[in-house]
Amino acid sequence: MKQQKGFTLIEILMALGILAIIAAVGVVTYSGYRDRVNIDGEGTRAVYYLREAIARARSQQTVDNSTSTIWAIHIDNTDQQDYYEILSGGIGGVSVDKVNLSYGITFTATTSDATVVLEGGPTLTPLSGAINFGLIVPNTTIREEISVSTNGKISRTKYY
Repeated sequence: MKQQKGFTLIEILMALGILAIIAAVGVVTYSGYRDRVNIDGEGTRAVYYLREAIARARSQQTVDNSTSTIWAIHIDNTDQQDYYEILSGGIGGVSVDKVNLSYGITFTATTSDATVVLEGGPTLTPLSGAINFGLIVPNTTIREEISVSTNGKISRTKYY
């Protein structure tokens, strides 16, 4: 009698079932990793941006022909696209740079529209109020809170 070589249909289906389970777990894990990397990158970019605004205020930098050394940070979460920007000339000043949040990241519901004035010199005049905003990946628990204290100290709290 000739011995047959190969796999039975049951063995092949079992192997495919195991591969499907491994693939499903891998996709979920990768998705969470991607969201954490995206929000970490957005938080890093926001902190860099806030530090730049504070540095401009401390150095009393002016823009173009302006004589104003007053700067402001504006946070807007009312648009379809959340953004933050640096304003030269304080509240109502000229937008020097505007940053839209990356796709898939929004401000948290507790973040409100705000414009905070930064008046500089060698030491930053204390801010009128702290700047607090949060970033979140919708439909997940992955979020990050960023705060700028009244003396200009920036802190990040990650929840992931």
